[in-house]
Amino acid sequence: MVTSKLILTSKTKIILFCFSLVFVLSSCRVTFVPSYDEEVAAQIEDTAKQIDKFYLQMLENQNERKYEHYANEYVNIQVEINSLYNKNKVKSLNKNSTRICEITLQLWKKYKEEHKNDETLSDGIIKLNRKTFEDLFYAMQVAEKGKEIINNPAN
Repeated sequence: MVTSKLILTSKTKIILFCFSLVFVLSSCRVTFVPSYDEEVAAQIEDTAKQIDKFYLQMLENQNERKYEHYANEYVNIQVEINSLYNKNKVKSLNKNSTRICEITLQLWKKYKEEHKNDETLSDGIIKLNRKTFEDLFYAMQVAEKGKEIINNPAN
């Protein structure tokens, strides 16, 4: 009788240990975050300003909205977005930032092609395009700031 109580107690301890182990392991999660890059953060800010200026100037020049007047600026900005995309793509663990840049690049090319095909843009389209890029670059800035906070926690 004493041995059966001892075995029961041992089984109980093993079961309790197993449940505890499962609970502890399921409540722990390791998340790897890419390193913060001050140069990329600055480039995000600069490119966002360049795009904002691009669309604001277009809004001001209602008579000069033909694609040919903006073709060079489209190329210059696309070079910056390509650069951001490539810098994010080569960093390990950087899937989300890379995806934001990829979407930004796809939309930039799409809007550029629409302007080229339509020859001009209305105020409404310019405002929508500007807002779209404002939101995308905000997402890039938040993602980069998050990396800085995670990698350099406050003391």
